[in-house]
Amino acid sequence: MAINGYNLSTKPYLRISGSNVETVVEIQLSEGKRYSTNSRSFLGDRTNEPEDVLIQAVLDVLRSELDPSSAIVKAQAQLEQANQKIAHNESEQNRLSALTNKIDKVVRVMAQDSIMGEKIAYGTTYKEMVELFPLAEVGKVYEPGAIFAVEDPGYVEINGEGKRILIQTNQSFTYQGETLAQLEGAPSQNGLLATWKFNALKAPNEQ
Repeated sequence: MAINGYNLSTKPYLRISGSNVETVVEIQLSEGKRYSTNSRSFLGDRTNEPEDVLIQAVLDVLRSELDPSSAIVKAQAQLEQANQKIAHNESEQNRLSALTNKIDKVVRVMAQDSIMGEKIAYGTTYKEMVELFPLAEVGKVYEPGAIFAVEDPGYVEINGEGKRILIQTNQSFTYQGETLAQLEGAPSQNGLLATWKFNALKAPNEQ
């Protein structure tokens, strides 16, 4: 199919160099007994594409070469689209980050009110709530007020509360892999942090 008098002068063919594959497309413009040809190469195998598509691809390249400003405008439009996509992604990331922070605050308030206020009646509830907090990371510095959990395989459960114990720092603290017993030692006694184990609620008549 001719476009503006142009036809394919030869069948598109591949030019392979190592792992690079290019399709060479040559078009021809006939004017009576005179004709001119132009060829350009494109990445990948495009030998099965329609004739008019290949002719238009060569014409687009020629047009951009003759009028660099059009290529710049096209590139700017593509860049603007890319920037808008990035901005949208950043906006979505910021929204999700803000939502995550709100959820973290809610979980933190619940823990402080329920676990640290010793209001939880069932060990399973304690277990589920503690699992919302990350396990301590060796070498990580926890700022004052940070809440995390440590897992103690030797801990004897009272009511199915699991092996994880909630820890809250009162001062900056670097976790070095201490066991629960070690944390309950000097760090806790010196007010560096507090450990919050599950405590079964007492009956109203209990003191």
